[in-house]
Amino acid sequence: MNKKLVKEFLIITFTIMTLFWGGCALISQIFNVTVNNIFLRIMHIIGGFSPTIASYVSLKKNNRVKNFKEWIKKIFDIKHNILIYMLVVLFVFIYYILGCTINGFEYGAPIFMIFVIAPMMLFGGGNEEVGWRMILQPELEKKWGFNIATIFTAIIWWLWHLPIFFIKGTANANMNYFLFGTMCLVLSYALATVRKTSKGVFPCILLHCLINGLSAIFIFNYSLLSCCISLIVTVIVSNLILSVNKRYSR
Repeated sequence: MNKKLVKEFLIITFTIMTLFWGGCALISQIFNVTVNNIFLRIMHIIGGFSPTIASYVSLKKNNRVKNFKEWIKKIFDIKHNILIYMLVVLFVFIYYILGCTINGFEYGAPIFMIFVIAPMMLFGGGNEEVGWRMILQPELEKKWGFNIATIFTAIIWWLWHLPIFFIKGTANANMNYFLFGTMCLVLSYALATVRKTSKGVFPCILLHCLINGLSAIFIFNYSLLSCCISLIVTVIVSNLILSVNKRYSR
């Protein structure tokens, strides 16, 4: 594991997050303003890009990429086996079929809007993957193995989200932070599996965009039951896929 790379990535990520999301949360609470305020909206967006910014800076400092162009090329590695994209669809299906079946759901935007919403989610979550799954997850795996690395990544990812639960007007402000943490672990297993089997970051970005985008179409609230079942099913499926992939690779 490259400790220097991981340390620099996390320091830059949490510094930017604290300044912009932390500042946004303080302003929101003290002055009773929502994220719809243009100033807070800008701070909110910059804070959300903290793992993305940290990814480029730390990778360049550690000579993992030469320039911005190479970094972008590394991110948008779209040429993958069709099975990888089927795996992305499988995890999206598991997430929504379990959540909607157990909790019930309401339709939001029309289904065809996913073709509009999903690309927009590149700036609303998908961009994070160039940090969490391109740097943190694979580096931690080198020392701790898949399962422990995934749990550590999920915890760090969960803690990173904390300030936005105090920013009025965000979707997270109405969520249970601990149930959200369980779903961070669910998605971390799905994303880590896609990352390990594809050895690329674009499929992870796509999975993240689809999960976030579909939340505007199939609307349901987390429950303890659905979170626990989703976690168990996703962990089992992830480890089965990795086992099959390991045998196939041999």
